[in-house]
Amino acid sequence: MNKMTLSSFEVSKRKQNTIYSSKMLGIALVAIIWSGTVLAEEMEKTRSNISCAFENQETFGIQPQKPWVVTAIETVADESGQQAKMWAGYATNPSIVEYGDTKYIGYFDENKEFTVAKRAAHEVSWTIIPMGEKLEHDSHSNVAMAVDTNGNLHVVARLRFSDKLNYWVTTTPGELSTLTRAGMLPLWKDQNMTAPFETWVSYPAFYTGVNGQLFFRYQHGLPGGAYTNIYQFNAMTRAWELRDPKTEYQGLAKVFGGWYTNPSKSAYPSVPKKGPDGRYHMIWTWRGGEGADSNSEVHYVVSDDMHVWRNVKGDVVSNIAFMYGDTRTVVDPVPMGGGILNNNGIALGFDTKGKVVVSFFKDTVQNNEKTTQLFTARPSNSATGNGWVLKQVSAWTGRYDLAKNIVDSGFLDAHEGAKPIGNYLGIQYMCQFKVHMLYLDPITGERVADIPVPVNNTMPAEIERSAFVSGNFIWTQLAFTEGSTDTKAVLLKWEAAPYVVNGDTNVNWTYPLEGSPVTVASIERK
Repeated sequence: MNKMTLSSFEVSKRKQNTIYSSKMLGIALVAIIWSGTVLAEEMEKTRSNISCAFENQETFGIQPQKPWVVTAIETVADESGQQAKMWAGYATNPSIVEYGDTKYIGYFDENKEFTVAKRAAHEVSWTIIPMGEKLEHDSHSNVAMAVDTNGNLHVVARLRFSDKLNYWVTTTPGELSTLTRAGMLPLWKDQNMTAPFETWVSYPAFYTGVNGQLFFRYQHGLPGGAYTNIYQFNAMTRAWELRDPKTEYQGLAKVFGGWYTNPSKSAYPSVPKKGPDGRYHMIWTWRGGEGADSNSEVHYVVSDDMHVWRNVKGDVVSNIAFMYGDTRTVVDPVPMGGGILNNNGIALGFDTKGKVVVSFFKDTVQNNEKTTQLFTARPSNSATGNGWVLKQVSAWTGRYDLAKNIVDSGFLDAHEGAKPIGNYLGIQYMCQFKVHMLYLDPITGERVADIPVPVNNTMPAEIERSAFVSGNFIWTQLAFTEGSTDTKAVLLKWEAAPYVVNGDTNVNWTYPLEGSPVTVASIERK
């Protein structure tokens, strides 16, 4: 996945600064640094009384992971020595891609201009090309990039609200100067109407499948009535295609919901994740509108090729579309208003035997009081029921009230997937700006301990270090290549102010007007 979003954080206070670390792609990797009194303001803003206490942190001993070590680091600069700078007024979502010995990055520069840069291993400096388009939207704006099996770079950027598809592709492999704006998607018919689905594109993402097969996914329309469309790239014809040419939609790709469903729903699916079994796993929730509390249901499917999808019992459920109301893929039928959140509140992971684990938070009732708790769902291997065993694994108090539509990933963020850690199953999450590692018994799933994330999961000093003196309301942020793992990663580092949403681009805090230096680094656990 080329688009990275902030997720779980580690927190430690250092004199006048508050320092956070984030975990992306299952890696505890980001240091976030800002100045000033932040915690009280953010907690008041969230208006939630949820609390997550550490448990057994004094007595529970684990074998620490090897610390991260920087193996290469450079500041991006062109042949004249001019440093690349990234917009720092508020957080955006740039992209970094590695193909062979070449790295590509896409970002918004200090003047908000969309920019693409490239450097091969034999090249001393970076080729930096402004694309002639400017950022006009909030932190929903993002860049998606990928390289096809021919070696050509594909780039998509979301620049503004209700944005058209902004797509560029190189015509000569490895030659960034040939990056050319192009049309991308074929038209298809919906209810006897030919729909130009390039007119409204949000959440664009590239990902790869079997033998490097390139896919492109995005959402079309407003929350509650949007399609999620998926197309595949034909490297032979150099064209994007719809999946199944036998359908009336000229081969409509896998579509989640849309405005024609009744009731109208939008899906928020994860990017398919390749598991230890070599198959591709995917989860999603349905959303009924713009309100954060309108999410409902947890769904799961798995595929050998990302074309034919099955549920946890092995039944084929789709090779074309997923629609609201299909119960065959349900993990947990959480109702609207049930406390489940798309993205930050749902995760996909695997246990010590390589079996899938879905984790998510939702509301439940304890002692006649509604609370928000973390649950896991694991395959039941039973012919009866829906194929899942659910278990509450947290002991939180209070509730994360999504009805107020104030979503703060720093206050409660649980979208890190389960993974084996030593002899245990671990789930990392963030609560009240503190990062926890929840340890579970790998067989029973019972909670064993809930402790602060170990210090050696944080970034090396070279990555955490700020390029600015204190006084700016900014933090260090990282994005990672699709191939990054728990033990080896390539990352893009920059500094920017917090995320802003709902069109709020007129920020009122202090940030470096000159922009933030752009840094690329390689790290390993040695």
